Amino acid sequence: MADLVSIKWLAGNLGAENVKILDCTWVMPGETATLPDGNIPGAQYFDIDKIADTSSDMKHMLPSGDVFSKAVSEMNINNSDHVICYDRHGVLAAPRVWWSFKTFGHKNVSVLDGGLPSWIKAGKPIDTNFTKPKGQSYFKVKKPLLKVANSECVVDAIESETQIVDARPSGRFYGTSPEPRAGLRSGRIPGSFSLPFGALKRTDGTFLPMHKLANLVGAAGIDLSKPIITSCGSGVTAAGIALTLHRLGADNITLYDGSWTEWGASDLPVEL
Repeated sequence: MADLVSIKWLAGNLGAENVKILDCTWVMPGETATLPDGNIPGAQYFDIDKIADTSSDMKHMLPSGDVFSKAVSEMNINNSDHVICYDRHGVLAAPRVWWSFKTFGHKNVSVLDGGLPSWIKAGKPIDTNFTKPKGQSYFKVKKPLLKVANSECVVDAIESETQIVDARPSGRFYGTSPEPRAGLRSGRIPGSFSLPFGALKRTDGTFLPMHKLANLVGAAGIDLSKPIITSCGSGVTAAGIALTLHRLGADNITLYDGSWTEWGASDLPVEL
């Protein structure tokens, strides 16, 4: 199953019983960008701040398997369904939901390239209300296809062959731009690689062609054959990096869920 699907593919499969569409829109702290209104017909809203570990002080941390299973079952999503994740930015938080499904063992999950802006640009139909599920399923959590890391795992990785890849903009990576969240130190995890998520997309919000993505990853010094931990501000764009590296063939990918929200607020080592 493709990890990225086109507007054309979704338009051709719209309304299929086994295709479940999720609007995964999430807004960065302090963001004032105007997003397009409406949603793709048949879509339900997946709120990453509510389908989360709400006992954590940090937002949208990965929930337990039981919490995820219950929420997805209430959306009438089955293990046999093909889940399509999109957002109103183009591509921002949709990969986070893609990664969550992968982490809970669901193979048939894809991100819609270009999201709602590309859907609208292509002249496809729009609904004004989200779809209510018809009944309830039983979604069973399975063996993880991608992994999640805590800060202890990242500390151990610093002195190993595991590569830590940071999705934040380069200014935040090098400590020359402020963090959008108050109280966080500037800088980066020691030894980490910079691969800004924004650099992987065209101006219309769609992903660059595969050969250009491969060139960017190579230029950043990342070896796809070695273990990789992705990180960002709060675990959202880190999932976009995980999606990209997975599409390029990396098969040992872990996401640092707390990312800089946790690391930057701690006394863990920082590199500038």
